[in-house]
Amino acid sequence: MACEKIAKAYRCRDTAVSLDNLLSRHVGFTKFMSSFLSSPSMEDTYEGRTEQRLVLARMAKLLAREIEKLAPAVDRSGSPENAEYPWQSGDEVVAPCGYDYPALSLLETPGGRAVLNLVARAIHEFETISL
Repeated sequence: MACEKIAKAYRCRDTAVSLDNLLSRHVGFTKFMSSFLSSPSMEDTYEGRTEQRLVLARMAKLLAREIEKLAPAVDRSGSPENAEYPWQSGDEVVAPCGYDYPALSLLETPGGRAVLNLVARAIHEFETISL
């Protein structure tokens, strides 16, 4: 949820998106990560390392989509595993706290940790980074 909220905060501040449209949607983190990695601040950070920034952008897009799917409103029929409510799996009810979320194991890779560092930077430098 923190990822969704930081994405909304930047979009609210740095784009002409209507507030009603923004508040009614649970997706936007993937688009935010793309915009964030293309921001002047990130281009400065990765100056001379364009390929590294592009690799990070691909990993960020993959992880951001998986994180977006944790919201129950995003793709309940195609991806019932969400972070907020239990769901039916065969004859069993699965509680979010007991589920492993295999796609999120990517967060434990070096690229995943780099994406988490980007999220932390987006939060800590909100006042100084513009998209």
